[in-house]
Amino acid sequence: MLTIFIRVILVYILLVGTMRIMGKRQIGELQLSELVTTILLSELASQPITDSQIPFAFAVIPIAVLLSLEVIISFAVTKVPFLKPIFDGKPSILISHGVIDKAEVAKVRISLEELLSSLRIEGIGDISEVDYAILEHNGQLSVIPKRAASPPTADDLKTKITESGIAHAVIVDGHISDFDLQLIGHDREWLKKRLAHYKTDLKRVYLFTVNDDGKEYLVKK
Repeated sequence: MLTIFIRVILVYILLVGTMRIMGKRQIGELQLSELVTTILLSELASQPITDSQIPFAFAVIPIAVLLSLEVIISFAVTKVPFLKPIFDGKPSILISHGVIDKAEVAKVRISLEELLSSLRIEGIGDISEVDYAILEHNGQLSVIPKRAASPPTADDLKTKITESGIAHAVIVDGHISDFDLQLIGHDREWLKKRLAHYKTDLKRVYLFTVNDDGKEYLVKK
């Protein structure tokens, strides 16, 4: 029992390290080669856990080989152009200037119902509103609406705006994020003064964010 327990911990650490090296993409964004590698990794990792008679090295060595192969392929794809469509595939243009490419839709084996559903998820209620719909090589559908169907931009309205950046979570449930404090260029002494300004203390703060423009947002518990 102790052996299995130790193996589970070691395999877990090994897989986490492996996936970290492979990159930060989510499962739905994996390339074909990465998805195959992920499936093989799960199979290889489970064997020494379920069968204590299998040497632990039988999992470590294949995982190391797969990881090396994935890293080599990922590097090669960026350097050798003709390898990219082989390992990553290429995008499929399903709708071009509002016209459905029936042959391409049939080629990628996606039904019209699925296409319409994907467009609705993207906020498009009518195909006539679509300029381009592209099925990317990672399986995600990119939709570019026609200008007439797009909400007006600041340029369209001739309005001058300032960029506010993102909101940095400085305090989350009473805990300070020094990383986010550093990003906005402040320290804990500044934060202490801001909390005093809001007449509260750290323990009573549920969320405190500051965006790149300096705008603050505070929620008390």
